[in-house]
Amino acid sequence: MDNNYNNDNNQQNMSTDPYAQGGGYVQDPYNNMNGAPKPNGMAIASLVLGILSLVLCCFSLIAIILGVIGLVLGLKAKKDNPSGLATAGVVLSIIGVALAAGLWIFSVVAGESLKDWAESLQDGALFIK
Repeated sequence: MDNNYNNDNNQQNMSTDPYAQGGGYVQDPYNNMNGAPKPNGMAIASLVLGILSLVLCCFSLIAIILGVIGLVLGLKAKKDNPSGLATAGVVLSIIGVALAAGLWIFSVVAGESLKDWAESLQDGALFIK
């Protein structure tokens, strides 16, 4: 094929093509997020770790570790770029750590009380010696 014919044909089609872009700036029709904030990875990680610390609160040590990491990430994300995700991550992490610590303290106190109660029953007349 002749290159001159192709060049002439392309120029002719460009001028009559209704979808052809002009010489000026044309906004991308699919880019609707001009003013929307970009997702913050630390805030998302904080939210996920906060949810995991709530779900795993009966496994105290794991939940406390995940909650503390989520809390640190959430506070850093909130300082860098405040968002609702960072706030939710901080709140869920605090609740997860508090629940895990509370359940751990409750289990230690209840365990000691049950141990004392079992020893008192054993010393009493309920058991045959």
